[in-house]
Amino acid sequence: MILFVIGLAVKMTVQTYAVVRGILGFIFTLLIIATAYCYHDWVQVAFLFSLSVILYLILFAGVFVDTVLDMTRERIIDFIIS
Repeated sequence: MILFVIGLAVKMTVQTYAVVRGILGFIFTLLIIATAYCYHDWVQVAFLFSLSVILYLILFAGVFVDTVLDMTRERIIDFIIS
């Protein structure tokens, strides 16, 4: 039961973060294009790109934790049933 509640909380957090990452990723992409086109400031472009990469890495970590919890819950259920 506790693992189910933790898994549900992680799933909700990952899904919420995925939506926020999508919005922020879109904004960062627009900022990267605008900065490169208008100012030709490649340092700021690199900084914005690194922020976008960090957003993907955080999402990857959340999905990884979600998958590990799902696999653990399934193994515990299979162990209890058998």
